[in-house]
Amino acid sequence: MQPISRRRFLDLTTRTAAGLGAAGLLGFPRLAFSADPADPASAGPHAAALGAIDAFVQRHIRERGIPGMTVGIAHRGGVLAVRTYGSRDVKTGAPVLADDLFEIGSITKSFIGIALLQLHEAGRLDLQRPILDYLPWLRIESAFAPITVHHLLTHSSGLPNPLALPSVPLWTAHAPGEHFHYCNLGYDILGRLLESLYGKPLKDILTARILKPLGMNATSPVISPDLRLRMPVSYWPVYDDRPFPRHGRLAEAPHLTMDDAAGCIVSTAHDMALYMAMLLNRGRGLFSGPSFSRFSTPAIPAPAFGEGSGYGYGIAIQPVEGRTLLRHTGGMVSFSSAMQVDLDDGFGVFASVNASLAGYRPNAVAAYALAALRAERDGQPLPPMPELDDPFKVPDAAALAGTFTAPNGRKLTVSADGTLLRLLHAGESIPLERIAPDTFFASHQDFERFPLSFGREGGSVVEVSHGADWYPGERYKGPRTFEAPEEWKAYAGHYRNDSPWEGSAILVLRKGRLWAGDTPLVPLGAGLFRFGEEEHGPDRVRFENVVDSENRGRALRAVINGVDYRRLET
Repeated sequence: MQPISRRRFLDLTTRTAAGLGAAGLLGFPRLAFSADPADPASAGPHAAALGAIDAFVQRHIRERGIPGMTVGIAHRGGVLAVRTYGSRDVKTGAPVLADDLFEIGSITKSFIGIALLQLHEAGRLDLQRPILDYLPWLRIESAFAPITVHHLLTHSSGLPNPLALPSVPLWTAHAPGEHFHYCNLGYDILGRLLESLYGKPLKDILTARILKPLGMNATSPVISPDLRLRMPVSYWPVYDDRPFPRHGRLAEAPHLTMDDAAGCIVSTAHDMALYMAMLLNRGRGLFSGPSFSRFSTPAIPAPAFGEGSGYGYGIAIQPVEGRTLLRHTGGMVSFSSAMQVDLDDGFGVFASVNASLAGYRPNAVAAYALAALRAERDGQPLPPMPELDDPFKVPDAAALAGTFTAPNGRKLTVSADGTLLRLLHAGESIPLERIAPDTFFASHQDFERFPLSFGREGGSVVEVSHGADWYPGERYKGPRTFEAPEEWKAYAGHYRNDSPWEGSAILVLRKGRLWAGDTPLVPLGAGLFRFGEEEHGPDRVRFENVVDSENRGRALRAVINGVDYRRLET
């Protein structure tokens, strides 16, 4: 299961003491990078590929409803090109500028990994030592072996995933090193480790150890109000309590202040190209070859990053057609980013968007750009653009069509017209828009709060769920009545935390179970539940302050991974 966060809940409910100095401190030569992204001499040999990339991105931002995008492209010699598209402010139509700062989100984690490996090289950090040896003030209650720095770097600690340290003691769900579970909290802790070992704020450490040596002079290691005018206006969905359709309505997002090591860096496409050039040169200028191998070697399988992927020290590693791809994405409150670096072909691409679009990341842009650059270098025809992703095109639409009947007799009828799926409701024929496999959005006031999710058995569609409503079909062979503990009725409802990272969580009682979207809540006793069926999943919710118990009962508070959400009656 993916980490619980504001965006994840929307998806669920809709489907470092002394030693700071230049890189020369470690004895490795600084890499001389090109600093002029507009230099025609550097871009000229790749003009055809860059033209194809431009055409694809322009189509892509129209297709996805993206306000603006910045793209940085690197090769081993440095910055190859910077491209900008769309608007930095949709009200004025002002274009995205090459020196605009974009929040890179979780790509920051790779910077943290490098900074820690620098300490390891200097003999000041044991990666296999328990984190509590370094940070004894951390409150972790665990029945398993100690969590090491290595476990935190590789998302294998077993810790839950709040964005920052909660006020309650932390817990673990499995022995460290056994499972991959993406954990922003782990990197918050690693940032505090860096500060403890260096005796300086994280922003000063990242500046001295990485940004200055690479010439990333426009980049800031903390997102602060001082940067607001250097950043494009950013956007997020108008509604955070329902599915977000393609080209859904967006609103200006609040400006974020953040110094958390899980995602605190804001940068330009040019500076990120400098960073990727360093990676293409296997860390030259920052850390040694052995450390780069440790950084870029999979320590644990991480299939969420793509087929065959593993996770190293702040970076995912994916084998693709015999090549090694370093990759990461970054999702912030209102920015979405992707970085892909092909170590064998020698190109890297960073793309960032000034919007949060319900889980979208610009991976398609990075992947197409790498393919175009590789083809031109090899003298091959440029790759065709990928087919348009039409969310209303459902290849197996007929397999989902049918009439589904709820236990109370209410019917839900879905028809197929070629590859178009329609919901027949109240005399209307409503096209269904795919937002995930077998999960659809219906643009109608009776259905827009929850997705329509089709359930299969043996490949056949047997049921449809919509919020608390359940509609079995003719092929459904299981039970049709379900019992649930009476107190669970008090737990279902709409909960909210007003932090922009958290937002709304809508939990429903369906088929005798509590659900967050299509993720079941598994009872652990005393009002505590686990998200998902996997026993090693560490994310938890506890329901508290149950009132009106002799009437209908309502839990006034849900504590999700240590973060308080209050009930709303909406």
